[in-house]
Amino acid sequence: MKQSPSEQKLYENLQPSKFSSEGFLGTDTRPVNEIIADDLQTIENLGITKERLVSVLKDIYEKAKNSLGAEIIIAPNTIVRFYESMGRIPSPFKGDGVFEKGEAVVTDKNSGKTSIITALSINLIEKHDFFQGKGSRYRVDPAEIVQILNITAE
Repeated sequence: MKQSPSEQKLYENLQPSKFSSEGFLGTDTRPVNEIIADDLQTIENLGITKERLVSVLKDIYEKAKNSLGAEIIIAPNTIVRFYESMGRIPSPFKGDGVFEKGEAVVTDKNSGKTSIITALSINLIEKHDFFQGKGSRYRVDPAEIVQILNITAE
């Protein structure tokens, strides 16, 4: 199916650029709306809401950011550490603003799995249901982050 001009512009904005050298799609070749639909279905299948997930991500991101780079234990065998970066990055979604750089790296010490949470990634999930494409360094894979953080329905 042919993309509308706005869908085409969004797709272009999600590609590697001077702001995001890797882009937001990674190796994922699916249309953006399919990526979004699949990820929303995943969190529904896990029995949690997007709002619950975003709330947990915001809480962990803020705790990590306020730790000044110290490792924080957020659950048994789960740690987070914040890595500060200079500058800001614009959202690929038009009119969405710019976001501070810096990343909270969450690690499950048992499995070795990690997930990177950024201010932009939280916004993309919260406002656009976009977890980023598979293979993207900053993808917040909903199934993995729910498992790593042991997120349950409230």
